Amino acid sequence: MKKTLSFNLSMIASTESKMDVDAFDRSTDAFDNKDYLQSFYALLDYLNPEIRKKYGNAAGTEFTVPHGSIVVNVKIENNELKVTAPFMNLPEKGRVPLLRQVAGLNFNNMDLAQIVLKDNQLSFEYSCPMALVNPYKMYYVLQEICCTGDKYDDEFATKFGAVRIYEPEVTPYDQATIDLVYDTIQLTCNEALEAIKYFENARKFGFAWNIASTSLMKVLYYAHPQGQLMNDLRKAVYDLDREDLPLPEIVAQGKKVIEKLQAMPKDSMVEDLYYVETFVPNKRRSNLNNIQSNFEKPFESATAAFEQDDAISCCMIIIYNFYCLYYYNNVQDDVNAVVTRALIKSSAMSWEEAAPILHEAMEKIIDGDLTVEDETDMADYMATMQQAMQGFTANMQNMMSSLFGGKKK
Repeated sequence: MKKTLSFNLSMIASTESKMDVDAFDRSTDAFDNKDYLQSFYALLDYLNPEIRKKYGNAAGTEFTVPHGSIVVNVKIENNELKVTAPFMNLPEKGRVPLLRQVAGLNFNNMDLAQIVLKDNQLSFEYSCPMALVNPYKMYYVLQEICCTGDKYDDEFATKFGAVRIYEPEVTPYDQATIDLVYDTIQLTCNEALEAIKYFENARKFGFAWNIASTSLMKVLYYAHPQGQLMNDLRKAVYDLDREDLPLPEIVAQGKKVIEKLQAMPKDSMVEDLYYVETFVPNKRRSNLNNIQSNFEKPFESATAAFEQDDAISCCMIIIYNFYCLYYYNNVQDDVNAVVTRALIKSSAMSWEEAAPILHEAMEKIIDGDLTVEDETDMADYMATMQQAMQGFTANMQNMMSSLFGGKKK
């Protein structure tokens, strides 16, 4: 492998968080002043300024907020706050293993809210007096319910045949987008498998591991899959960080996931390609100081490789950490512009040509230099983006012809 991985811009226009940081300060101030209702209102505004208007009643006492494939109901009554989220209907068969896993979630994953069983239905529940609605605690409660519910409903439906109580309101990708995403994922998988094979044959399992992990995060960044596909890909990324197995075995497992993704029929993939509303983000809101702190050691390693003319190590370290940034964070627009600009310019480029571009981008972030480019440079940037996308389209057509004998699936 003599060049970097190709890059594809995210299907989502902006990766920036919708959170209103000032609203959280208002929430904590109101709580300290014992104005508990206003404190909770400000917490909702922190999560998304549109929540109260869009999902609340006129009295401001009830909120019905969708999050992925569940709906969270919040009710304020008699100076008490109650949170419920209808989850799953028990299947006719296989209830015992499902309930065993639910018990495990209650004991091991849930700290404040609980999953309860009533009339063959599982629901999340939590309640407390308004005087105990501390914004830090309530954020965690809502996050716990939203993220656990949105993850495990897909898993319980797939593994145990449980049925969702609430069918999510989603906006499917249009057909042109589906075709593009499917073809792009096919190419990403093919590119990854060829690179992994190259490095495995050279006994460079560290590089092969980097390609496998980066490629899976790239699919998550680009396609934004939902449902069980998202769960499977995120689990695969997590499993690639295991330390209890030899590295070649971990790489082999990652390769199997990529092969399975490549073999997935388009009709099956389509089921998990859609836009959906969320209540509590499943990623952190990015913060420049935190990004700089997380990039500090990788940048030192990348710089050492760069200065030793080890372009491949330099590129792999930086590209991997750029995708990690998106994997864990909703990335602010100014940082996103620096990163995507570098990834576009270095896409499918020789390691030697790509290394200075990527190194400069990470250095800019470390230095906090996120200034808007001047008009001339931005014109060059847009031309580079357009050229990169044209090149990708041509490459995709050639690759698809090679993969499927001149016929698309």
